[in-house]
Amino acid sequence: MDRTPQRGIGFRMGANSMIDNGAIVEFPNPGVRLIDEAEGFVAWEGTFEPGTATCPHRHLRDYIAFFPEGGELTLHHVAGEVEEYAVLSGGMTPLPSATGGARFAIAPGTAIRSRVPQDGTAHVALNEGAKPLQMVLVEFK
Repeated sequence: MDRTPQRGIGFRMGANSMIDNGAIVEFPNPGVRLIDEAEGFVAWEGTFEPGTATCPHRHLRDYIAFFPEGGELTLHHVAGEVEEYAVLSGGMTPLPSATGGARFAIAPGTAIRSRVPQDGTAHVALNEGAKPLQMVLVEFK
């Protein structure tokens, strides 16, 4: 597995798990807190605790996620769905995953942009690391 940090490039993630579509909630999922909302954006804050996964949730808007302290995150996408990401700053290094998802070490200060398909995209996010991972996510209206 290539462990070169990814920065300033784009990548696509396709389905890597089978999740019951009936169990998917619309973002924001429980535990995510509204920070601010204005005409063109909504800002959210959440913390991924070690060993804890989010519920399956669907993003319906493009967004930028910022990880101030860095950490680790594993994404499991819903079967048949694809999401495009671009690393805007910082870096993400692929890691092996015990759960079969796409796992990354995220450098402090990393920002990624996600282009969400018109019908949205759903995934589960899991922190397989040893420390909490803080995220600030800005959705574009």
